[in-house]
Amino acid sequence: MDGQGAVERVFAEKITWLQDTNWWRMLGYAYLVFIFGRLAMIVLPAALQPFLDKPLFVLPLLLIVAKDLAGIPDFKQRMRRASRTGTPWSERVGAAFPPEFLALYRLDRAMRQAFFAWMRRKPHAPRPAGTVLTYTERGSYSTVLAIAVFCACIELPIDAAIASLFIDNPQVRSILHVCSLLSAASILMYVAADRWLVRGAKGHVLTGDALDLSIGARASGLIPLGAIESMESIGDKPEQWCKRHGVAQRDTVTMSPFDAPNVVLRLRPGYSRPVTISTYQREKTAPTHVFLYLDRPELLDAALKRAAPPI
Repeated sequence: MDGQGAVERVFAEKITWLQDTNWWRMLGYAYLVFIFGRLAMIVLPAALQPFLDKPLFVLPLLLIVAKDLAGIPDFKQRMRRASRTGTPWSERVGAAFPPEFLALYRLDRAMRQAFFAWMRRKPHAPRPAGTVLTYTERGSYSTVLAIAVFCACIELPIDAAIASLFIDNPQVRSILHVCSLLSAASILMYVAADRWLVRGAKGHVLTGDALDLSIGARASGLIPLGAIESMESIGDKPEQWCKRHGVAQRDTVTMSPFDAPNVVLRLRPGYSRPVTISTYQREKTAPTHVFLYLDRPELLDAALKRAAPPI
């Protein structure tokens, strides 16, 4: 029985890991497995390649299938909500897809709208009055955007050279050139849109009674100061901090442009008003721990101490 119980615990842990890992990270894992599998086929002896070619090709697909199967309980819950009388047909169709996929569509639409707003020089939406908690002045935001622009520009001649060396068919080369151009243009569009949105947000805003979070189209939320139980400065990665404090990953959310978070907020359980946070256009109830990156976390710490009720 002990052995069977240990197997069940390990199985439950793997199912939990699959459920907690979002689709984009899982697709990234599958992509890495595929790349390393192809590289392994190059260095493996010729005698082993016929036996390992198909297993190495199928392994990334197994990760995706496992993630899909682990989401069956959530799928049933979504379909149960969508089957209620009066539910719009668009919500019924959307319930059949993982929430991350619909959020990606909304994020892409928001970024395109922001890009055209930047092109037309539209004014930014007004932000609430209060103390601005910046996250781009001391962080790596500008550096990451510069690297993205450089990579998009250098990609074009590199792709053209590779296509000319290894592909003889001119039609196929032309298709690859067009795809490369569209890829670079998309990267530059997303960079311009994100920069316009983040510059408009200026940072998170600390009002008299709430913390208004905004990282452009990627993250937003409104946390009443009364819902924040405590704040802690951290130097570890969120995964390490969670492991050390016994906090499950599903009970956390990270809101940072690109830098590692340096602050974690603990929210009060059972707060009178529900707190919702949107990350990458997916809105959900705020978990118990919110990781943030702030240029000057001491400003938030001082505000929370002022807002704390006297003992």
